[in-house]
Amino acid sequence: MLASPLVLVGADKGGVGKTTVTRLLVDFLEMSGLDVRPFDTQAPTGTLLRFYPDITKVMDIRDIRDQARLIESLASHQAVTIVDLKAGQLVHTLRFMEDVGLLDAAARGEARILVLHLIGASLASLAELEAVAPFKDKCEYRIVKNLVNGSSFFDDNADVSEHYLRRGDAGSEIVVPRLDPLAYEAVELTGLPFSSFVFDEPARVAEARPRSFVLRGYVRTWLERSWAGFETAGLRGFLAPQGDKHELDKQELDKKELLAAG
Repeated sequence: MLASPLVLVGADKGGVGKTTVTRLLVDFLEMSGLDVRPFDTQAPTGTLLRFYPDITKVMDIRDIRDQARLIESLASHQAVTIVDLKAGQLVHTLRFMEDVGLLDAAARGEARILVLHLIGASLASLAELEAVAPFKDKCEYRIVKNLVNGSSFFDDNADVSEHYLRRGDAGSEIVVPRLDPLAYEAVELTGLPFSSFVFDEPARVAEARPRSFVLRGYVRTWLERSWAGFETAGLRGFLAPQGDKHELDKQELDKKELLAAG
């Protein structure tokens, strides 16, 4: 079995918050005591790289050489490998993983692959669900609705909503709650991970004003709610090394106490 679990965070539609969700997941796993290896596919510059410069590598997921380096590294690393896919690359990435046999290996239990599929509020996302359908039964698959910027997700279109519910995808979804825009912007300006902002760590760039206690509080509450959704969806249990459940529960308790203290 490949030692490193692989997480794909992606969508073929742009603007749905893939990097925001990737950042949430990196923080969640690190606070749970797990090592992570993030990959940013916005080559050559990278967006995720700005927030995690010490651990993030930039790659071109369309380049067969980078594909080979990524997949072959899963055998030699223990850390959770997280790939923040650029817009338009989710189906392409799943297809190449099918072609090289990685999804079949996951179906046989020889690899751990988790797909976090962010959907938008448009009809295009329903078509995207159809495109991903042939691959999702060979891996762990979760739909993610990112409400951080106040999206509605079919709430104003009963026909589309009914079609989505008929597919049965709603049972596998994770909902990232809304965050006050001022609080979100405050984090962006610092260039810090969300948890580092809550813990009031020094920014990587000069801040124009003292960091707001109130905004830190909003981010802390949002993190707690977002991570609770990850926990309910079983992400930590799936991605953690196969070991003692008591130790995992202790790490979760420590994480909550540390965040509350922040």
